[in-house]
Amino acid sequence: MIRLAMPLMYGTRAIIPVLKPILARHPDLKVELVMSDNRQYLITDGIDLAIRINLGPLDDSTFGARKLALVERLVIAAPAYLSSHGIPATPADLAQHDCILQHGSFGGESWRFTRNKTVTSVSVQPRIWINSAPGVLAAAVAGLGIALATRVMAGEELRSGQLTQVLQPWRLDPAEVYAVFPAGPRPSAKVRAVVDHLEASLGPAG
Repeated sequence: MIRLAMPLMYGTRAIIPVLKPILARHPDLKVELVMSDNRQYLITDGIDLAIRINLGPLDDSTFGARKLALVERLVIAAPAYLSSHGIPATPADLAQHDCILQHGSFGGESWRFTRNKTVTSVSVQPRIWINSAPGVLAAAVAGLGIALATRVMAGEELRSGQLTQVLQPWRLDPAEVYAVFPAGPRPSAKVRAVVDHLEASLGPAG
């Protein structure tokens, strides 16, 4: 048994779809998925392995960690919202829009953009705060405002036309996906097997 903690949307759309091969290779392996956008504490919550999405260095320096993938971050909105509120042409225009923010998400209320080596940071004033990534996605699809999401999180809705990417000439720093585990830099055999599989399945742009 391995207890694997992960964020809701990334777990649903990136991790679960790639688990079948490792379960087939290891018939005795059992996996308990702990899916939450609240941060799990590895020791007190009895977690063997946690998937964390982060901007910059991890703060779990006492644990082992391995980078698995990079995820592209996007600014998204529903076509109906853009039709009624206009399309932002520059990051500064976000100050005039309703924004949707996930509590504790990377970037917070300061969104940092790069274009042709020019860096600009914008402090958004969210009208809606939500404590989960599925809630942010649902609010964006419902036309409640402009949101920040990863391509993994919003890919299906972008392909279907429910959401549109805005500010495309501008780029947000990608987020890094890490596997974090207790017991120092070398994980147990079962954790190592899962991490190796996830690294091969997700990287480098999972």
